[in-house]
This record gives sequence, structure tokens and C-alpha cells, in this order.
Amino acid sequence: MIITTARKPSSKIRTFCRHLSRFTGWKYISRGKASISIFGDEPFLLVGEHKGNPGSFVFYSDGICVLSIRINVSRDEEIGCGAEPVLEGDNDLAHALGRATGLIMGGKGERVIHVNDRIEFIDKGASYIVVTVLSARGEGIVRPV
Repeated sequence: MIITTARKPSSKIRTFCRHLSRFTGWKYISRGKASISIFGDEPFLLVGEHKGNPGSFVFYSDGICVLSIRINVSRDEEIGCGAEPVLEGDNDLAHALGRATGLIMGGKGERVIHVNDRIEFIDKGASYIVVTVLSARGEGIVRPV
């Protein structure tokens, strides 16, 4: 999967995307003026902006939006590269995130993405990125707050 940004991302967004890329192992590409059509059929995550801060995750597959999550970032720390994370959570949002990303649900791993009212990116028991879910829409999920 690819991580990208809006056309003119703030420095906070670019930094956040780099951290997210290192945690997930997904490739980060700064789009610049290019259209999202450059990704073709490849799945990607577009990190949206709200007042200069990360404000949404929009997942695309085959050029179609499959999951949209409005977020508020409450913690974002530098992390190194590591193993692919596993998803943890038994709710509609966790299952939709699994379908959109192709990440393995459950299981054990050093890196975990825990999904409930927040999405927590955890490495060896320590939280590195925490986002509060404000709302979510996608296949089989409508979660307004």
C-alpha cells in the first residue's frame, strides 16, 4: 500500500506520513501537483489535512474510496522501520480497516494497530501514534460521532 498526501501538505502532515510509513512498512510518496490517478489500480491511503494537522484517512482501492475516517491525532512520535503490524479489535471499524489495508486481523506481533474509538499504533507495548476516530464511512460501516 502507498501513503500519500493532499497536494500542498503542511510539514506536520509530511512528518506524520513518514512516521506512519515507517510503522506500517507502506511506501510514502509526496504527490505534489500530481492527480491521484497516478496510482492507477494500486491501493493507497490519502492522509487529509484539517487546519494544518492530519484530519482524515481515505483508503482507495482500484481508484475508488473504500473507507474514510475523520481523525484527530493526539500522539505522533518518531519510530524506526519494523515488521508488518497486525490489526487488533473486534468491531466494524477494525474489520473495514482490515479489508481496506489487507493487514492480518488478530494474531501476535511486535507491532499492533489496536482499533476501537481510537486507532493506536503500538510497538513492543509502547504507543507511537494515537488517533481519535471522529467518524468513519465505508463498506458495512457508518460511524458518526
